[in-house]
Amino acid sequence: MDFLDPRKRRAHNIRLIIGYVLVAIVIGLATVIIVYGANGYGINTKTGQIVQNGLLFADSNPGGAEIYLNGTDKNTTTAARLILPAGNYTLTLKKDGYRDWTRRFILSEQSVARYVYPMLFPIKPVTTNLKTYVSAPGLITESPNQQWLLVENNQASAASPLFDEYDTTTLDGATPAVQQVRLPADILTGYSGDSKLTEVEWSTDNNNVLLRHDYTGGMEFVVFNRAHPDQSFNVNKLFGVNPSEASLFNKKADQLYLFNQTDGSLSLGNVGDKTVGPALLKNILAYKPYGKNLITYVTAVNEPAGKVAARIWENGSTYKLDEFNVGTTYLVDAAQFQGNFYYAAGSDKSDRISVFKNPLGTIKNPSAGEALPLLALRDDGADKIGFSNNARFVGVESGQRFAVYDIETDSIYQYPVSQALSGEMAWMDGHRFIGESAGKVFVMDYDGTNEQLVTDTNFIQGGLFNANYHHLLTTVPAGDGSGVILQDVDMRAGADLPKKLRPSS
Repeated sequence: MDFLDPRKRRAHNIRLIIGYVLVAIVIGLATVIIVYGANGYGINTKTGQIVQNGLLFADSNPGGAEIYLNGTDKNTTTAARLILPAGNYTLTLKKDGYRDWTRRFILSEQSVARYVYPMLFPIKPVTTNLKTYVSAPGLITESPNQQWLLVENNQASAASPLFDEYDTTTLDGATPAVQQVRLPADILTGYSGDSKLTEVEWSTDNNNVLLRHDYTGGMEFVVFNRAHPDQSFNVNKLFGVNPSEASLFNKKADQLYLFNQTDGSLSLGNVGDKTVGPALLKNILAYKPYGKNLITYVTAVNEPAGKVAARIWENGSTYKLDEFNVGTTYLVDAAQFQGNFYYAAGSDKSDRISVFKNPLGTIKNPSAGEALPLLALRDDGADKIGFSNNARFVGVESGQRFAVYDIETDSIYQYPVSQALSGEMAWMDGHRFIGESAGKVFVMDYDGTNEQLVTDTNFIQGGLFNANYHHLLTTVPAGDGSGVILQDVDMRAGADLPKKLRPSS
């Protein structure tokens, strides 16, 4: 028997040992390759040299865009994950019927570049006329969930405002759902053809919107409930006050902040019992609430001549955040991103807008000293500030000049806009601005790249999108001069379009 032969048994054992050693070597090499690969190392197949790689994630709306790097087709489409040698790149996304999207970037060793936000705009958008109005609607506003579009119908009688309410989730249908809702006649004071309604803010229930009503001889605030108009109310009449400004408490319509610019007092009104509490703050110049218990405000109290301070009110206690020059416009805002609180403060006369990260942790501790800015956005004469819809970016505007801070990548972008702007731009979503330029809807990425003149418009805000960004709602002059057309602009092209909208071949 072979297994009883010592020589054969020894040879068998030697073969086993060699096999085990070879397997161990293979496992070791595989482990080293995996570890080095995980740490960004790779092999240049042309030179055989070891190189350090980075990772690129690329996606787009719509998906299926071809990915080009430095002009070379990578033979893949969005969404994609690419391992690339460190270096300088130009990423271009292409899709039939759409305009190219391009971005230059530097990929460092072991780093990750994420470009998952690009939006491709159609070369020739398909438009559908929804309704013609005798003149430009005084108010066009959209609920936070981007489902309900309210268009003031100035064709109706002037007894009280009448709105056409469009359900933007039905825009792909043959006839989009629209109904008319009216603000009760006894809500407004002196409503007439000279009246002007302006959106202040929506509640998070997507039903209530706070409006400012300017009329001959005065100004007032009303809360309009689009779902139950009979539950609408006049803020001034309900509380017996005439606030200079009003805002919703915690983005709900059951309580409102009431600001009296004459004495600088800020109070809280309770809708349920129609009462106004004692002043939360006095001698303030501007304010911006956040959530239930935070207010950022500006005051000149205890400040030297020519200076004001931004302070944070939290549950009745106040803390000094920053000091800057007296201005005519004060810019304060706050947002939460990835579990951290960010504050921005300054004026149109200060040389910077300071951005702070979690400042309360420092300024609530007397021994810790004053809060130090995370950075300064320099934009002289800034007149607007705001966080993007996802709170990742904070942007400052001063006419044609922009300054933007990217919280996620800790990057600052400062640039002039090449297109002549007709008014202020606004955040379109988490990564883009939208506005109007020379009779066109104008869109650009947060860093000023990928400028797009999308379609005709005479809507100063550019336009409003539905939730999936397939439809842009805007207004254009009627060709025969008979009025203004509310227009649905489809953001899809080619095979992405519904069959009924595809051009015939």
